Amino acid sequence: MKTKMILKYQSLLLLMLLFFSFSLKAETAYDNRTEEILLPTIQCGMCKKTIEKAVNKVEGVISISVDVNEKKAIVVFDDTKTTLAAIESVISKSGYNANNKIANKEAYDKLDDCCKVPE
Repeated sequence: MKTKMILKYQSLLLLMLLFFSFSLKAETAYDNRTEEILLPTIQCGMCKKTIEKAVNKVEGVISISVDVNEKKAIVVFDDTKTTLAAIESVISKSGYNANNKIANKEAYDKLDDCCKVPE
């Protein structure tokens, strides 16, 4: 009888742990948002590093992957902590166009020559 009672409590505890584990995963997945950002002015690997470094400083950003050849980035972020517009602004302030947001001119002027769009 004592063994049955212990098994019953263990089963109940396991079910509670599973329930809370799935609840936390569902909540986390719900808050995460994945967006594509077009980066028409990036030119090289240095551009990639600059953008990734800047965006990774934004609170709520989980990851960013910049593809220089495709001229785009995939960013995953917690939409309760930041927005796509905020991420685009950080990229713009780094000297690059981001979707429809134009690069900050002063930041663009400070970029290395290899990071500037050929004229």
